Amino acid sequence: MPQILLLALLSLLTGGLLASGVLSALPLRPGFISLALMLASAALARRHWQRSEHGPGSIERGCWHGLLCYSLLAGHLAGLLWRLGPQLDMHGPSGHALAVDNWTLILGAWLSWQMARDPAPLRDERDRLFAAQALSAAWYALLGLLVLLILALGFGEHTVVAQFNQPLLAHLLILILTLACAFHEAAQLRLYRREAALEQLQ
Repeated sequence: MPQILLLALLSLLTGGLLASGVLSALPLRPGFISLALMLASAALARRHWQRSEHGPGSIERGCWHGLLCYSLLAGHLAGLLWRLGPQLDMHGPSGHALAVDNWTLILGAWLSWQMARDPAPLRDERDRLFAAQALSAAWYALLGLLVLLILALGFGEHTVVAQFNQPLLAHLLILILTLACAFHEAAQLRLYRREAALEQLQ
């Protein structure tokens, strides 16, 4: 579990860094830099997994990829909202540039998935059970995040929440969905890691 949390946190922070403007002095947009890194990482991961005899199964590999990509996207979107909010103007120069980066990250996630995925994934009853259990956990995480948003909107009349415009609220909902997806991948990975630990003890 610590490894799962650490990698998710690193991906979140990387996404936030990409949206922070720290890399704006570079000749390439942060999104394109991230795209190159995602493709290179996917190629290396695929090569490593193909050479490993005791590596994770194809479904578990997909969970690792999903965890990192969803966390990266969530971190970038959170950084974007922090930088442009509370009155989010997606049609301004900054909003347009960050939106291009965000869509570039989505493209990178899809392309890296195509590179890293198992072309013939093997799914058994254990994988289906873990996926169902993780989906249940992700449902409660999504519900908790929505309750927090509802409470903030309901009782934030005299706070910065009252300044949120419609585009920002829409992107907050997207962020919540992305975080719930990342939580789903983390919950499923935890089940795989727990099973592997039990097998080692036997």
